[in-house]
Amino acid sequence: MQRLGGMPPARLVLALCFWRLVPRREAAGTDEVVFGQVGGNILLLCRNVSKEATEVVWFQGDPQSFPPLFSSRVSFPPDVRFSLVDNSSLSISELRVQDEGNYTCREVLNKTDHEHRVQLLVANPPQASPKCWAESSSSGQMLQLFCSWPGGYPRPTLHWREEGQDLENSSWVISSTSSSDTHVETLNSSHLAHRKVFTCVGSHVVKQEQPACTVEIKLPSLESEPPQTCFVGDNVTLTCRVTESTPAARLSWLRDISQPQQEIQPGGRFLIAQEGNVSRLTIQNCSQATDGGCYVCKAQNPVGLRELFVCLTVKQPVNIVGVVGAVVVLSLLAVLTVTGVVLYYNPLLCLRACSAVPRNADSGDVLVLVDSEDDEEGKGSEEALSSCTEHEAMALVSGSRAQAAHLNHLTEGDDDERHSGVSAQDVREETRGS
Repeated sequence: MQRLGGMPPARLVLALCFWRLVPRREAAGTDEVVFGQVGGNILLLCRNVSKEATEVVWFQGDPQSFPPLFSSRVSFPPDVRFSLVDNSSLSISELRVQDEGNYTCREVLNKTDHEHRVQLLVANPPQASPKCWAESSSSGQMLQLFCSWPGGYPRPTLHWREEGQDLENSSWVISSTSSSDTHVETLNSSHLAHRKVFTCVGSHVVKQEQPACTVEIKLPSLESEPPQTCFVGDNVTLTCRVTESTPAARLSWLRDISQPQQEIQPGGRFLIAQEGNVSRLTIQNCSQATDGGCYVCKAQNPVGLRELFVCLTVKQPVNIVGVVGAVVVLSLLAVLTVTGVVLYYNPLLCLRACSAVPRNADSGDVLVLVDSEDDEEGKGSEEALSSCTEHEAMALVSGSRAQAAHLNHLTEGDDDERHSGVSAQDVREETRGS
């Protein structure tokens, strides 16, 4: 076989003319589909090649096109990635997507030609593994299983299994759809159970292994904050959180089940906000008559539903100013009462307390004796002495401890003077005589 680069121009022109003049005869051919991988190598066999064949020619696309891709007798300027093996089969290296198409092998015999058609598909397998997830249908009553394996050409084959059995043959499959690189199975919820596992298996024409992914469906699981308290006229927010659910659960709020279970709709004094798996019910302008009690947080998916009670207590606001004022008034009354009781049962305690107050050093002690000019001489010496002692105690002004002791001495001396037999009148007479 000679290549074009070494062929004289005259011989090339002669070969082209001869190619055009050779009559083309119809031949019975067979078809074959071959898969190659991008960047790999492929060998296209020319089936049933006769040893008597004088020439083997390969065409890409239309077998009547000129020039052919390769010839066992004449070499045309092909891509260097193409070559003939055993002077019949076509080898292509470093496959590209544009190499995909129909190839025809024609063997030229003395009386007839034999053609063999090969369809080459250049495949690009997905690089990653399939990804699975579950969703609820628009009605919320059916389960949808999604399996996606992008990046492959031609697109991979995906199918769902449950306990080793294909779901396509199951009676609880409502529908099965495929679009692009994603396969979806819609299942009736009557056969679903908590923690049931589904497996998606993928296959591709150029991958021998079959990667898989799984989905485990679960009932919703809920948690909430401790019971809330709201004062009349204030706002309060009740929180409900989904900790586990496959597929995602729909959250809603209801009143206590002792009342008709009517779902609370947002509007008016009720605000409902949901962020991800957390739902918040805000009650504005709390009313003790209508808002107190327990609320129900409801989470539902095709597997089942769960409910959680969230209780609210509504109270009247407390008057802080009034409470503080009452405490102050009661404290003052208690102090005055204790003081009155003490003074009533021990009046000298006040005098002793006053005598304990210190005075300045420069202040003198002043003792004023008040002479009682009582004309009633018939009063006994005991009454006169007691009256004198009382006047002397009332006139005493002193801050020292010595004066307080003198006052006590005068008070305690009443009993001694009673037994001395000296009257107040004799004391006054001796004082005047001196």
